[in-house]
Amino acid sequence: MKKRAMRTLLCIIVIGLSAATSANAGMVVLHPTPNDLSELPHAEYFTWGINFNLASNEKITGAVLTFTNIWDWTKESDDHLFIHLLDNPKAGVTSYVDNEGGGDNFAGQGKLVSSWSDPAGGKSRNFNLVLDFGKLGLLDALNAYAKTIPGPGKANFGFGIDPDCHYYNDGVTFTITTKSTKTPPCPPPVPEPATIAILGIGGLLLRRRK
Repeated sequence: MKKRAMRTLLCIIVIGLSAATSANAGMVVLHPTPNDLSELPHAEYFTWGINFNLASNEKITGAVLTFTNIWDWTKESDDHLFIHLLDNPKAGVTSYVDNEGGGDNFAGQGKLVSSWSDPAGGKSRNFNLVLDFGKLGLLDALNAYAKTIPGPGKANFGFGIDPDCHYYNDGVTFTITTKSTKTPPCPPPVPEPATIAILGIGGLLLRRRK
C-alpha cells in the first residue's frame, strides 16, 4: 500500500512538473507596424488587429501590453490614452482621423484595458506603461476572442487605441504566453514485489501439473 501511494504521488509530481514546463514553452512577442503607432498623435486613433493561431488544446495563460518610454507632451487633467481589447477588428494597423476630438472613440466596444493619464508630462523619463492582462482580469476575454473566426480582412482580436493628446513612445509590444491543456499520461504502474511473488508461485504450480 505504501508503494502504491508513493507511485501515485510520483505521478502527481510528474504531471505537475510537465504542466509547469509547458506553461513557459509557448511565448510570442508581437509588434504593430509602425512600432510606435506614429507616436500616437492627438488627431488620430488606431486599431491594431492581430490574427493569433490558438490551437484547440491550448490556452493563453499570460499577456502583457507594453508602451516603452511613453510620455504626454504636457500635463493636462483631461488627457487620456484609451485602450480597448477588441473582438474581430480590421487586420493590421489602421489609423482614423478625429481632428483632436475629445473622448473615447471605442467607448462601449470590447473590454476597456486602460484609460491612462501621464501624471507628469512634458518630457521623456524612461517610463514604461505595462498592462498585465492577468492582473486586470482580462485573460478569459482574450482567450474567448482568440478562438473566434475572423471575417474577410478581419483579425480574431486586437486593440483600439485612442490618444487624447500626443503620447510619444519608443514602441508597443504585446507578449502572449500559452500552455497546452492536455494532461500528460501517468506511466503504467510497476507490479509490487508481493504481486510478482504470487505470479511466480502460480507459474511453478502450472509446471508441476504438467
